[in-house]
Amino acid sequence: MPIRRLLFVALSLLVLSGCDPHTIEIRFEPAVGDAYRFRSDVRTEVARTIEGETTTEDASSVLDATERVIAVDDDEVRIEVTLERDGTTQRTYDVRFDRGDRLTAIDLVEGVPADALGLDLATDLPADVASPPPGPLEPGTAWVIERVVEIAGEADPIVVRGTGRIDALGVVDGNDVAVVVVDLEVPIRSTIETADGEVTVRGEQTSRSRTTYDLTDGAARSDRTDITGEVAVIVAPPDGIDAAPVEGAIAYRIETRTRRVPQAKA
Repeated sequence: MPIRRLLFVALSLLVLSGCDPHTIEIRFEPAVGDAYRFRSDVRTEVARTIEGETTTEDASSVLDATERVIAVDDDEVRIEVTLERDGTTQRTYDVRFDRGDRLTAIDLVEGVPADALGLDLATDLPADVASPPPGPLEPGTAWVIERVVEIAGEADPIVVRGTGRIDALGVVDGNDVAVVVVDLEVPIRSTIETADGEVTVRGEQTSRSRTTYDLTDGAARSDRTDITGEVAVIVAPPDGIDAAPVEGAIAYRIETRTRRVPQAKA
C-alpha cells in the first residue's frame, strides 16, 4: 500500500483543457519526453496497542519523484518514475496509465518484472478512484464515488465510497488553476499468512485530498492529502501451536504535502 499511495501522489499529472466558458475538462494527455519533478513532505503518526499496552511513533520524510513519459498510444501512457526518499538510493519504476488516468500496472522495478517482486496492483485500490469524471466541469460540480474493489485473499470485495467536487477556479502566481477536493471512506480488510501465524486486519480509513492543477500546462501544482485510519489486528498462532491469538489495534494518520518543483539543471 505505501508504494501505491506514493505513486498515486507522485503521478497525479492531469491535462485540463478548456471547454465552454468557465468550464474545464480533465484528460491525461502527455507527450513523449515530457518530464516533471515533485517533492512530497510526508508525516506519519502511529499508535499501536497490544494486549492493553500502547506505543506511539512519529516520523517524517521527504520523497522526490521525477516522471518521464516514455511512450504514448491510443489507450495507454507509459511513464518512468524515479523515486528518492530522504536522499537515499533512487529506485525506478515503469508504470502504465490508461487515458482515464487509471494506474493499470507496474511493469518493471529497476528493470526487474514487478510480478517477480510480488508487486501486484491489479487488486489494490484503483488510482483513478479519486479522479474527476470526464466531460465539462465547473466550480461546484460534485460527484458521488462508489467502487467495488476485489482484495487478494479476501472472499468478499470492499466498497469504497466518497464524494468529489470542483472546489474553485482561480489564479496562483499569475497562472489559472483549478482545485479538486475528494473525500473517501475505505474499508480495510486483509488476511496475511506469515511464519508467525495468520494476521487478520479489519478497520476503516478516511482521506481528504485537495489538489491544485495548473490550467496552463495541466500538471498538478500542489496536493494536500490527509489519511486517518483505525484497524483491529488479530495474530493467530501457527498450526500446531497451542496458544491464544494475540489481539491489538493500530491507529494512524498520514499527512502528505506535495508540490511541483523546477527541473534540475543538467
